[in-house]
Amino acid sequence: MKLGVHDLMLRENGKSNEEFFEDTKKIVLTLDEMGYDRYWFAEHHNYENLLAVAPEIISSYFLPITKNIHIGAGGCMIMHYSPLKVAELFKTMAELAPGRVDLGIGRAPGCGVSETRALNNKFDEKTPELYDEIETILDYLQDKKPKDPIYRFVKAVPTNNESLVNPWMLGSTGKSAPKAAEWGLPYSFAKFFLVETPAEVFKQYRSDFKPSIYADKPYISISYKILISDDKDELEYLGKSFEYFHIQQNNGEFNGVTDPEELKDYNFTLNEQAILKKGYDNNFLIKGSKQEVADILEKEIEEFYIDEILCFTPIFGVDNRINTYKSLKEIFD
Repeated sequence: MKLGVHDLMLRENGKSNEEFFEDTKKIVLTLDEMGYDRYWFAEHHNYENLLAVAPEIISSYFLPITKNIHIGAGGCMIMHYSPLKVAELFKTMAELAPGRVDLGIGRAPGCGVSETRALNNKFDEKTPELYDEIETILDYLQDKKPKDPIYRFVKAVPTNNESLVNPWMLGSTGKSAPKAAEWGLPYSFAKFFLVETPAEVFKQYRSDFKPSIYADKPYISISYKILISDDKDELEYLGKSFEYFHIQQNNGEFNGVTDPEELKDYNFTLNEQAILKKGYDNNFLIKGSKQEVADILEKEIEEFYIDEILCFTPIFGVDNRINTYKSLKEIFD
């Protein structure tokens, strides 16, 4: 089983920007040495505690200082950008680290309406599903002339990359899975976005998949919120902060990761307890010992035809996050 990280770059409360980026650097370099396969930065805007507003810049920093791990955007929210600009950015990154650059194509805005208009005041003119623009990006990545006359006579430079950018179709509802199958793209599903999606979506993706220059067979990754510890006291201590973030997310808030010390006397309301129960019942979030988490993921892998697990860790403390990544690696070694 391949493993990766889906990082929203969620800052701990009380950390400065500099401290947070240093923590991120420590994690990326550690996981590269540990043998993780992938590290993605997820684009969001106007949330002060979600710092991956420019995942392509963050990725271009980490690519030259890592050795083996794939790095990229998970995702790049393309409604804000020209397909030409997206292709140019990632083709340039591909020259920094041939074969290790991932472009997770996201159709959601990663922000609200006001932010979307501020990023692109003509976004209302874009087609709602954005599939024509995705097709243009895919053509550009392999130096093909796009069908759209706006882009047909313009090249995305640099051309003739030694290795192609690795595009992925992202999703959190399952709606984009058929297009991923049609275009022969790997499909990555963000389960931690709290949307219940039937296993049939993933089965159909595999059934309908058409091999392409990007992938010769179907490939599915799924992202989960995960906390692992074999120490029951530590699991309970860190778990309260982990669960408190889940409540925030469910309410559309991203206020950072709270120090567990601040939550020692906090009691979840009945409504919050119901939200957490639904989260655990649906495996939107997963918490437990290595064996408990292994048992849950084994069932998920079988049900959803998973090839790769991505881990999102809203856990307080950089070393605690690394411990969960280490434990996850040990489960599958």
